[in-house]
Amino acid sequence: MTATLGTPGAAQPAYAADGGSPATVSGTGEFADLKVTVSQTRNLVDQVVRISWTGGAPTVSDTAYAANYLQIMQCWGDAATGPTTDQCQFGGSSALGAGAGNQAAGAYTNSRQLNYGATLQDSEKQPLPPATPSGISYAPFRTVNADPVSPGNWNEFFDVNSTNEVPYARTNARGAGEVYFEAQTAVEAPGLGCGSAVRDAQGRTTGRGCWLVVVPRGTSEIDGSAYTSQSGGQLQSSPLSPANWKHRLLVPLGFEPLGSYCPIGAEERGTLGSEMAAEAVTRWQPALCQTGGKAIYGYAQVPDDTARVKLLSGAPGLVFLGRPAPPDPTRKPLYAPVSLSGITIGFFIESQAGFRAPDEVKARNGARLGSLRLTPRLVAKLLTESYRDGNSRFAESTAKNPENLGRDPEFRHYNPDYADLDFGGKLGDALVPQPLADTTRQLWDWIAQDPAAREFLDGVPDNTGAHGDPSYAGMAVNPNYRDLALPTSTFPKSDPYCQPFEDRPNFPLCIQDKHPYATDMHAAARAASRGDTLARTSWDATATPPAYKKDPPQPAGLRAVLAVTDTATADRYGLVRAELLNAGGRFTAPEPAALLAAAKARKPGAQGTDAADGVSVPDPGTKDPAAYPLTVVTYAATVPADLTAAEGKDYAGLLAYAAGQGQTPGVSAGTLPNGYAPLPDELRAQTARIAVRVQNEAGKKPAPAGPGSGSSAGSAASGGTSATGAGSGDGAGSAAAGAGSTAAGGSAAAPAAASGGGAPTASAQAAAPPAATGPGGAGGPAAEAAGVTPRWVVGAIRHVLLVCLVLGALAAFAGPLLPRWWPRLRALRGGRAASPPGEGR
Repeated sequence: MTATLGTPGAAQPAYAADGGSPATVSGTGEFADLKVTVSQTRNLVDQVVRISWTGGAPTVSDTAYAANYLQIMQCWGDAATGPTTDQCQFGGSSALGAGAGNQAAGAYTNSRQLNYGATLQDSEKQPLPPATPSGISYAPFRTVNADPVSPGNWNEFFDVNSTNEVPYARTNARGAGEVYFEAQTAVEAPGLGCGSAVRDAQGRTTGRGCWLVVVPRGTSEIDGSAYTSQSGGQLQSSPLSPANWKHRLLVPLGFEPLGSYCPIGAEERGTLGSEMAAEAVTRWQPALCQTGGKAIYGYAQVPDDTARVKLLSGAPGLVFLGRPAPPDPTRKPLYAPVSLSGITIGFFIESQAGFRAPDEVKARNGARLGSLRLTPRLVAKLLTESYRDGNSRFAESTAKNPENLGRDPEFRHYNPDYADLDFGGKLGDALVPQPLADTTRQLWDWIAQDPAAREFLDGVPDNTGAHGDPSYAGMAVNPNYRDLALPTSTFPKSDPYCQPFEDRPNFPLCIQDKHPYATDMHAAARAASRGDTLARTSWDATATPPAYKKDPPQPAGLRAVLAVTDTATADRYGLVRAELLNAGGRFTAPEPAALLAAAKARKPGAQGTDAADGVSVPDPGTKDPAAYPLTVVTYAATVPADLTAAEGKDYAGLLAYAAGQGQTPGVSAGTLPNGYAPLPDELRAQTARIAVRVQNEAGKKPAPAGPGSGSSAGSAASGGTSATGAGSGDGAGSAAAGAGSTAAGGSAAAPAAASGGGAPTASAQAAAPPAATGPGGAGGPAAEAAGVTPRWVVGAIRHVLLVCLVLGALAAFAGPLLPRWWPRLRALRGGRAASPPGEGR
C-alpha cells in the first residue's frame, strides 16, 4: 500500500485492520523526496515494526544530531486528518537530556517545550499553551480517556522508561535509514488506548486505531533561520512546534482488539502451560471462538512442571509442554504436537566503533548489526557470569577474564566484523527468564553435549586443554559455576559478590541488581528490543526507604542487549536471532528449513505404547549440518478419561484447528505467527489422530476390576488427587491453574481449566459404574460401597490440588530469587570495604 500525503488531510482512516500490509508515505515541500515505509500497519499487537526511508538528506555530523534527521512517535486520534500534538506520546526521553548518549542535539529537540526565548519564535504565530509557574509553555498531553495529566515533558502516562518515541533517527550518506519501533497497545501506553475494543459501524468488535507520526527535520529552524545560526550549530526546537509539525507524515495503524472478542455466553475451556505455545495460542484464540463449537479457549502461562502436575491431577483440561509427564499407572495422557519453533539468543546491537577504529567503521556508528555467531562455549560464558561485565568489574572471581563478548578473542574469531567495535560495560551476559522451563533444560543439554563447553564448565581455561586455542584469552569459568550439574531447568545466578559503599553500608550493590532476571522470555525479548537491561543500579537516597531504582534504557545508537527467548517472540519484537554452532560443525539460524531439519532428527520417546502418540525428544548431538540445535516441538496434552464429553469435543476442536488452519503463516487472527515453522505433515497427522481420540475417548473410564476396587478409578495421580467421575455435576475440570499470566494479546480470562459442561455420552455412561442411590445420595455409604469416590471428597481434594498447584508455581518462580537476597544478607553480615572509584561499573 502506498499513500502520498500531500497534506495531513490526505491520511487514511485509522481503523482499517484487514491484512498486515506495509505502507509507504511521502513527504511534501522541502521533504518531497522523502519516502517512509512501515513494515506492518495492520493486525498489530504490542510488537516492533521496521521503519525505513529513502530520499532524505544525510544527518549532519556522525557524532551529533545537528540537522537532517527524523523524529518518530505514536499518537491516538479519531479524526481522519490525523492526530494533534496533544495526542502524541513524546518528550519522555528528555529526562536524560537532549541528544542520545554522547551524541549531542539541540536543547529542546526531544521535549514538549514550545517557547525558546526571544530570539527563536515560531513563524506560524500560533498562541502558546498557558505557561507553568516557571514560565515554560509545554505542549499538553491529552489522553484518550480525558484523564487529568500533569504538564511537562513526561507525566503519569509515559516517562523515559515506558515511552516508545524515537527522538533522533539518523539518515546515512546514501539518504536512507531505518529504525525499529515498538507499536504499543493500551496495556503499554494507556494514554493512547491503541487496540482497546471498540464497535465499528456494523457492530463488530475491532481494536482502536492509532497513528505513527514522522516529523522530518531539515536545516531550517521554526523562524526560517539556518541551524548553523543556533546555539551549538544545532536545531533547537521541538518537533511539536507548529512550524515543524506541519511537515509531519502520517501512517494509520490498525490493532487487534484487546480483551474479550468472543461471543458472550460461550463455553470457556481452560488451557495452560509452556510459554513456547503462547504466541500461537493467543493468535488462534479469536478465530477458534468464531468457528466450530465456538468455545472460548483461555490460556495461562505456567512452568512446565506445573503443567505436568495439572495433567495428572484428574482435571487435566489441556496443557502445553515440551516433555511428557512421568508414567502414571492409572492415567494415560495423549500428546499432540501443536507448534515447531526454537530457543534463540535474540539481540539488538548497534555498531559502536572503538577509539582506534578506521573512519569507515566509525561512519557506521549507530547502525543495527545483523549477524552474531555463538558456540556452546560462548553461550556458557554468557550464562555463568564469567565475563567481568556480566558480573562486576570489582569481583575477584572473574578479575582475569575479558570484560565482555566484544573483547573476547574467541568471540572475535567467529565474528570478525566485531573486531573494531567496543561495547564497554555491555554484552557481558544475556537477559534470561526466571521460571523453571523445559526449554532452559534443552539449552543446557546443548551446552553439555559440546566437548569444549563441558571442558570450560569443568574449569579448564579456553586457551588450554583438549579444546583450547593458545590465541584465546585464557578465560576460565566463574568458580561459583565450576562443575555445574547439567542439565538444569533454571539459569542460576550463583556469584555472591556485592559491591559495598562507605556512604551506604547497609545497601551493597549485588549481582542481581545489576543483572536481574526477566519475568519470562516475552519480557526478556521486549526489554532487549528497547535497549533495556532491566538493571537497577541508580541510587535514590530520597526514596522511602532509599533504594536502587531502575536504570533507563540505553541511548539510541549505543544499544547492545542479548536475550534468551523463543523465536516467535524474538520476531515479534524485531530481534535478530543469533546463529548457533550445531554438532555438525555449521552455524545455523532458526529459519523454517533449519527447524524442520532438526524436527526430522528428533529421537522417538519412550512414552506410550504407540510410538506415533508419544513425545519425541531433541537430539542436540545430531550431525545434520542443516539442523538448528535448539529446535523445540511443543505438545498439547490431556487425559481423555478425565474429561467430560463436552470438554473432549471442544479440546479436540482446538487440536484439529492446530493441525489444520493454525499452521498457515500470517499476521491476522487465526494464523501461525512468524517465528514458528509449519508442522511437517507427519506431525500434523499425529495431531489429527489425537484429536479424534480425545473426542471419542472423553469421559470413558475403564470399569473397576470388581467389588471394592474403586481405587482403580480414583487412585491418586502424581499430585495426590483422585479422579472425578465422568460428567460429574460439580465440574470435573474446574481446578484452577497455579500462578500464571495471560499471554500478551490474549484473552483477559485464562482459567486453568473451565468447569465441566454438558452431559456424558451414552458410551461414557455405559463405561462408568452406576452410582448407588438412596438417602445418602452420591456421597452416601452406598456410593462408597460401589467404589465411587464421594462427591464431598472430590471437592475437598480439588481444593488441596489448587493449593499444591499454587505452592508449586510459587516455588518455581521464587526459587531463582533466593540468590538475589542471600548475597545481600551475607554482605550485610560481613565487613565493609571502602567504596571503589566508579561505582556500579
